[in-house]
Amino acid sequence: MKERIERLKKLTYIPQNEIAWLIEQAELSEKQQEIIEENRRQQEVTVHQFRQAQKDMQKLSGDRKRYKQALEKIITNLNFAITVAQNELEGNVK
Repeated sequence: MKERIERLKKLTYIPQNEIAWLIEQAELSEKQQEIIEENRRQQEVTVHQFRQAQKDMQKLSGDRKRYKQALEKIITNLNFAITVAQNELEGNVK
């Protein structure tokens, strides 16, 4: 391709078939640029989605820790209430 371009630069008259080739190359280049831009946009969307997923995972991890702590407090309180109830029952039975 480079050789052909160099040869065309030296010509004072460009034959019709060479002009057609140049047009094809320009159109191909334009299509390739459009594909590159679309790939870049898709990559930016993917990166944004990945970062959002990371933030969501961090939030869910924090929520999970808070729910676990709350559940542990509830279990502790229930165990205490059960112990108190058992003690009261044993005191009433004696």
